[in-house]
Amino acid sequence: MSPRLRSYNPRRDVGGQSMVEFIIAAPVLLFLILSIVQFVLLYRIKATLDYAALEAARAGAVHGADKSEMKNGLARGMTPLFAHKTSMTELETAYLKAKAEMALFGKVEVINPTRSAWNEHKEKQYNGQYALPNDSLAFRSDSVGRSGVSVQDANILKIRVTYQAPLVVPFVSWVLKGKSEYLKSGTFEGSPLNPITDRLPIESYAIVRMQSPIYETRNLDH
Repeated sequence: MSPRLRSYNPRRDVGGQSMVEFIIAAPVLLFLILSIVQFVLLYRIKATLDYAALEAARAGAVHGADKSEMKNGLARGMTPLFAHKTSMTELETAYLKAKAEMALFGKVEVINPTRSAWNEHKEKQYNGQYALPNDSLAFRSDSVGRSGVSVQDANILKIRVTYQAPLVVPFVSWVLKGKSEYLKSGTFEGSPLNPITDRLPIESYAIVRMQSPIYETRNLDH
């Protein structure tokens, strides 16, 4: 009598194959889901930073492009990211957190006016100090010199704000830095991700017209 042949169950093999495919695909799927969450948070940060950059530019416009005043304006604009309630105490605490965060991870650069424009158009003010004039611009000469801008254009304040945004979602920064078998190091060549702090620099620009003369060239970055 021939030995009994073992029955073949195709469902068992298909189930095992599905489990192997799931184990392989699960980390990738998890990374995609977490990445979507992280990018939504980054989009919120970018939208807030755009408003904060405008606040910084407005503060600079009325305070002679003073960097400290622009940093305060930047902190005021970023306060909503750190506020979870609407009480005055909570808002004051959120502002202090935003100010500390901007001091460490925020940067304000003045793109226009430049120091050469300041040197070309500077005038002695009523207090005896030299400054980039802001009065009677409509009646001043619009001639362009070596700086490449007229005195009217030199009174257009353009700033660039950079914030090192944190990557708070687990696993995302770890994978982007190449510490995963699914994404080797160097995949994103030239990625701006800071390998030490796990922060991603986000930039925003703002342009306003100056409302005060600029006395200090140290506030100008170019």
